[in-house]
Amino acid sequence: MPAGPNEQGQSVDANGQPLTRSATPADYFPPPFPNEQSARASNNGALPPDLSLIVKARDGHSDYVYSILTGFGQQPPANEKIGASRFYNPYFRGHQIAMPPPLMDGSVMYVDGTMSTLDQEARDIITFLTWASDPKMEERKRTGFNVMIFLFVFGGLLYFSYQRVWYGKH
Repeated sequence: MPAGPNEQGQSVDANGQPLTRSATPADYFPPPFPNEQSARASNNGALPPDLSLIVKARDGHSDYVYSILTGFGQQPPANEKIGASRFYNPYFRGHQIAMPPPLMDGSVMYVDGTMSTLDQEARDIITFLTWASDPKMEERKRTGFNVMIFLFVFGGLLYFSYQRVWYGKH
């Protein structure tokens, strides 16, 4: 990751290269392309979407993204004409997508020996994208559970206080 100025106020090293530092969990992911033109040039003229919210943004959520990732390689029906530099995917609106098939069997080596199948790779990507779309979900669920316990205990204390102080007095 690019670093700010060091103690001497320098932001480049002796070779003129920007100073770098180790990434932290709070850092943003660096963009894969320096600008829109290079992104389009690398993707058949299509601007790649920001995938950080794709799971929440689409109907079907993670199932939709999984279908897109695994839907390549099928033959289009005879009545559908696929444009130049487009790929057929029955799950994508219009059935034509500029993105080439991103996954294939055996393209990832898992440390624990898990078989690298298209299905496994797609599920791993969906798990990451689901987290990226809502990284604080687990913390929010834990907080909600604690709030429910507090309200239950507080409700019990209120009930017993009512029984002790006000019950039978009008």
